[in-house]
Parts: sequence; C-alpha cells; structure tokens
Amino acid sequence: MQLANLVQRLVLPTPTTPEPLLYARTSGDVRIVDNGAVLSDGGTLSFDTTFGVLAAGRWRRVSHVNNLSVSVRASGVGIAEVVAVNGKKESVVATAQLPRGEGSPTSVTLNVSDLQTSTDGTYYVRVTAIGGEVCMTGGEWVTQDAPRHEVRMSLSITTFNRQEYVRKTVHNVLDLVSNSDALNGKVRVLVVDNAQNVTFDAASDAPLTVIPNGNLGGAGGFARGLIELRKAGWATHVLFMDDDITLEPEAIVRTISLFAYAKDARLCVHGAMLSEERPWLQFEAGSQYSWRSIYPLQALGREDDMRERSVAVQDAPEVPFDYTAWWYTAFPINITNENPLPVFVRGDDVAFGLMHTGKHSITLNGVIVWHADFGLKNNPSSLFYESRNLALVDTLVFDKHTWWNLAYRFASFGFRNLFSMRYASTEYMLRGLNAYLAGPAEWMKIDHAALHDELRVCAEEKPAPLSAELAAIKPRQPRHKALRAFGFLFAIVLVGGYIIPKPLRLKKFGVGPIDARAVGVATLRNRILYRHDRIADGYTVERDTKRFFKLLREVVKSIFAIATSYKRLKREYRAAYPAMVSNEAWEERFTSALKR
Repeated sequence: MQLANLVQRLVLPTPTTPEPLLYARTSGDVRIVDNGAVLSDGGTLSFDTTFGVLAAGRWRRVSHVNNLSVSVRASGVGIAEVVAVNGKKESVVATAQLPRGEGSPTSVTLNVSDLQTSTDGTYYVRVTAIGGEVCMTGGEWVTQDAPRHEVRMSLSITTFNRQEYVRKTVHNVLDLVSNSDALNGKVRVLVVDNAQNVTFDAASDAPLTVIPNGNLGGAGGFARGLIELRKAGWATHVLFMDDDITLEPEAIVRTISLFAYAKDARLCVHGAMLSEERPWLQFEAGSQYSWRSIYPLQALGREDDMRERSVAVQDAPEVPFDYTAWWYTAFPINITNENPLPVFVRGDDVAFGLMHTGKHSITLNGVIVWHADFGLKNNPSSLFYESRNLALVDTLVFDKHTWWNLAYRFASFGFRNLFSMRYASTEYMLRGLNAYLAGPAEWMKIDHAALHDELRVCAEEKPAPLSAELAAIKPRQPRHKALRAFGFLFAIVLVGGYIIPKPLRLKKFGVGPIDARAVGVATLRNRILYRHDRIADGYTVERDTKRFFKLLREVVKSIFAIATSYKRLKREYRAAYPAMVSNEAWEERFTSALKR
C-alpha cells in the first residue's frame, strides 16, 4: 500500500496497554492477545473510541479526501460493519461477511459514501462473532484519491539526559517506518542531543541522525534541528517532539496522511497530551493565549476523559488555536524562515506558535502523546523562565500590550506568591523580570547553560517524594471559585496573615494544590503543604515575615521599573528580534556552547 492511499489504521490494544478503552470497546467474550483479538460467539469488538473512529467531519473540512473505504483483517464466523454517527443518530452504512479461512486473517473491504458529500460526523468499525469464533488483527482506512502534496517529514527531537524515553520513542518510530510500505522513504528522525551522550541500537542504514549540541535548552535544540533540516533540504514538513513523552506511533501515520491531502498547504498538526499518571485524562489539546490575563496560557480540552464514548464519536468543530506546545507539533518547513527565540526553555513554542503555526493548527483523534504531570516540573527556576520569556512574547507579538498589562501580571503574581508563602517563587519571578528589563543587548550576551546551572541550585519549592507523615495528609480539592475569591479578599484585609500574632495562627499544615497558590488557606497558618492530588509528591513552606516584607518592597519597585521603561524596551526588543532569531546568532550560540 502506498502512502497516498493510507488514511489511518485500526489500532488494537495489547494485553499491556495502560488504557484499552482509548483503542477499542468489547462486549461479550473477547480476548485481547499480543497480535490482535479473539472473539467468541456473540462477542463484539468496536472502534467507537478516541483512537478508533475516523473523524469524517474533520477530514471533510480540512482535506481533499473523498473516496473512502476500510479494510478489516479478520477471519471466522462473523461480520464487519461500518457505523456512521450523525449527531445523536447512528446507522450501519456498510456490512461484509468475514472470510472463514483457517489460516491467518485476511482482509475484507467495506466502502462508504463519498466523504465530501456526506453529512456524517464520524465512522467506526464494529466486528461481531456470529455462530463461531473470530480472529482480528487490524485494518486500515484507505482512499483511492491521489494526494495533493508530497510529504517527507523529519522528526526533530531535542533531548537532554532522557535516554530511556527518547530511545523508546525513536525505536518505535523506526519500527513503524521499517514495517510500513506507506511510510517507507517518507520519514526521518533527527535527534539533537544537548547532553552529547545518547546512543541508539539502530541499523546503519536507518533513517536516523544524531547531532551533538551544547546545552541551549529546548529552544536551542529545536533551533538546531530546524536549521539543520533547512540546510539538508530533504524535509517538506517538520515534527517537533519532546524527549520525555510516550508516543502512540499511529500519530505519525495520521499526521502524514493529513498533510498529503490538506486543503491548506500551511496546515499544522498538533498532538494532544494525556497524563502518564492517568492515561485517559487529557491535559491539553491546543492552547489559547490571553495576554490580558494574569496567567495567559489557557489549555483547551483540559480534564477531558478520553474514555468517554460521547467524546470519541462527536464531530467537534475545529477550535482556533493561538499556539501549540512542542511535545508534538508538525508543520510545513517553509511556513517561516525564522527560528525559535533564544529563551532556553518555556516560551519558545508559545512565541513560534503565535507568530507562525498556531492559527494554522488542528488536532486529530489518535494524534496523541502521554507526558508526566506538568505540575511536577514547576519550581522557582521554571517561574524565572516564564516571567522573563512571556514578558518578551507579549512585547514582541501584541501591539496593544502596554506597561500596565505587564505590571498587573507581575503585581498579581507577586502578591499571590507572597500571600501563599512561596518566597522562592517570588524571588525567581523578580529575577526573571529584571532579566527582561535589562534589554535585548544583555539578553544576547547570556551564557544560557551557565545561567540554567545557576538557577537549578535553588532547592526550595521543588516537588519531591513526601515523607510518610506528610504523604498521609490528604490532598485538598480545589475550592469553589466564589470561596477562593472570598479567601483572597480575606487575605488582603489581613495582609496575608502577617499582621496576625503567631500564637493565634493554626498549627496544623494547610494544604494546597501543587500547581496553584493557596492564598486563602495560608492566611491563618504558619505552614503550607503543597502536594500532588494523585501521587505523594510535594513540598512544604513556612511563614517568614522578614522575607515577606523585603520581597514586598521588591515587587512594588518592579511595578515602577516596568512603568518607566516599557515603551523603550518594546522598541528595542522589536528592533533586535531579527538578530535574536537569525541563523548567524544561533550558529554562534551552537559553537560557544560546544566549547564549554
């Protein structure tokens, strides 16, 4: 089968799949085995799942695919059906008897109506054993339509000491390519190794290249990958991918197929992220960016349970994105000649998305990765990067962004952190702001690796496994919005509790979510436990009145600094932007970082 014909595959769960309901649903006596599924009489295997459905509405709106059929590899006594979902109505639109061979399952093909003229939202395959046993090993949705675009996609993975994760991802991709005629010669893998220590057990002729790179963070790794791929001239499309994700390889198949038939040659494909801790829970499916908000990054689809059938089969309209994160973002290499900003981590994907890829991006069912909870990665050093880098993003991208918007954000974060006893976070937030206020000339001089090593020294407010005593304290569920608002007002009146005599404060730990501020909870307490709601990780903080008032003065000073320098900085950063992202500047950074 040629790449042009393949739309997506039917992917079966295995006995070790963490969440089988993402792949297929079973009814009756159905056994999932290593190479497929065995259905006893009356058993049903149905692909009305997140990975299983074909999103007919989305394919119709964003692609030129019209002719459509599905090939089901199965044998035994039973039938295969294609079920169309149109709103709340479902109907069988194609049926075929399975071949009754004694050998390996063979293919049976089912055709559906022309996609471009249909009104169906989704299609899914259902296999039922009737009067005997059925063995199913997979299948493919295919089209006879000619592709509109030639697609050669290179994965660009930036890694730093994530050998276990990145080796698994790379080997899964290489296995996928070597075992698929549809992908042969269409996929290459480029690994930018910022730690210069990763090796792969791959054949010498495997489509894999490893480039040793100095540690310039994710931004430097992705910039290196993009520049090298432009030089090579082979790739039509690039897939940016983090090194600490778990990839569903089928995502590669669907991404390339969609690119081949895309109505918009600028189409970008974003992979949704699910939680490693709860592999059915969606963390994000694209993001919006609200520069007027205290925290501008707003994830779409958060907390969706992807096991839910209603979520899987609905024809959800495409939601406009502002940007997409780089755990999985695929885009045409010619969408821009610019490179990522030199921010090390946090914000490079935001800026690139806002400027180039976000407005052309969509998600697609089955284009999914899993990642550890981001709350476990948040700490004071990450807040340094967010404070500095998002201030730069706002300055470069939004014409209407003013000093007041930036001052409001820092004042709000500053007070919330201080009222929550998160003093280290406040210090690093202020440090990030000061780095921004230093201007582009100083930014261009930064030794990013050295700065990162310095920032990582901070031992406060970093999630870690809790002691048995602290782990026994139950997590606190987020309070109602109105109650949180009351708690915040209560904290303001009492100056965060700092005017309350120590003997009058509660001795027990207050408990707050690890990824939030516990303003109201902290007001009457001397200690706060910030902990994860699902695993026994977290950290504690204690009230420090002297440190509070010192940092309070610094926050107030920062507001005046923003007010007096913002207009000048906006002019300077915008003037410096071409140089900051240029090939020449990045090449100089690559050379310097390798010499360290």
